[in-house]
Amino acid sequence: MAPRVVLVGAMGAGKTTVGELVAQALEVGFRDTDHDIEAAERRDVQEIFVDSGEEYFRDAEVRAVSAALAEHSGVLALGGGAVLRAETRQALVGH
Repeated sequence: MAPRVVLVGAMGAGKTTVGELVAQALEVGFRDTDHDIEAAERRDVQEIFVDSGEEYFRDAEVRAVSAALAEHSGVLALGGGAVLRAETRQALVGH
């Protein structure tokens, strides 16, 4: 299983908005890794950055992206800084 579309871009670029529209057009599900992290952590991205730091968030992001790439077959939006990590860039090879 692999996503049909993976959206990567700067924070606030519209990945979620566009991703939801593309998913609707393709009649597939939409997933956002920032939302996955927020659900797992039970706090929003800003809180994670403030309370636990960027390194902690980026570690969670690598795990979230890897899981989503393995589990999701629809449209996937990554957080704005997801590609800052080599592990994430490597996981995206072939997608």
